[in-house]
Amino acid sequence: MASPPGGDSPGSAARRLYSRMEASCLELALEGERLCKAGDFKAGAAFFEAAVQVGTEDLKTLSAIYSQLGNAYFYLKEYSKALEYHKHDLTLAR
Repeated sequence: MASPPGGDSPGSAARRLYSRMEASCLELALEGERLCKAGDFKAGAAFFEAAVQVGTEDLKTLSAIYSQLGNAYFYLKEYSKALEYHKHDLTLAR
């Protein structure tokens, strides 16, 4: 069986991709947090949504992202969305 380009095994290539995705999720979430702290809750929520789309297997990180999304939507007075994301956070935190 041929190895992927660069001589990597499929397992090591998958681990590198997973690591980049995890970093990307965290980077997006951190930018969302920065924007919310600056008062731009709409842009912050967009970054948190993007972080959720990229995904992570770290449930504590995902829970924190859902919590931040709930907070952002609360400040935007979108209470049904705020409640939805806080419920996701609560489910993961259990």
